[in-house]
Amino acid sequence: MLKKAEFVHADLEYHEELLTDAKKEFNEIFIKTMANLPQEEKEKYENIKKEQFEELRKKQEAAGEDVEEEDPETSTQLEKAKETFISEDFPEGIELGAGEDSSDDNDKLAVNKKLYYKIAAQTHPDKLESSNLSDKEIEKRKKLFKKAKEAYEQNNWYTLYSISVDLDIDTGDVDKRHVEWIEEDIRKTMGQISKIGQLYAWVWYVSDEEQREKVMKSYLKQVYGIEC
Repeated sequence: MLKKAEFVHADLEYHEELLTDAKKEFNEIFIKTMANLPQEEKEKYENIKKEQFEELRKKQEAAGEDVEEEDPETSTQLEKAKETFISEDFPEGIELGAGEDSSDDNDKLAVNKKLYYKIAAQTHPDKLESSNLSDKEIEKRKKLFKKAKEAYEQNNWYTLYSISVDLDIDTGDVDKRHVEWIEEDIRKTMGQISKIGQLYAWVWYVSDEEQREKVMKSYLKQVYGIEC
């Protein structure tokens, strides 16, 4: 089970790394495609972008966040940040956020807290300043601390466990409840991979040239109502 969890996490990292390039290249082709559209379609796009821009501002204001200051006429941030799915229907058996029993959740939180504190004792930046470790090792541990902090905030036992093993920290025996936590983590991780796989940017990126053109046309039609 641990090997399976290791595999799906590695697969998720692979998808997340490629997705950065996919979004960048997809956005570049999107901008070029928009530049070659008839004036009428360009105006339709600009109007929709203004509406989206205003909607984004309202959401940011409602959430108390810093309001977007870029000019909607020239900003490409909306396209870069947009995550549009080709389909919202996910493969059968994939759960994006399966619920957990509150008592089990609290039990996991207590276990994770102990692991996190043990990891922090070896990786917290303040402790690393006075260590005799090499610069390379210090950088590695800073990354592990950040990863552990995110895992603790998400109540992710498997990630904290794997970091602990990497640092030779005693994690105790793995019992039935840990196996259940790993299974839950695998389901959620597979759900994340599935979501990435259904993004327009991803599907476009892994397609051949002919299929890419079809994907872009589909994206323009679904998001902006533009036929080309």
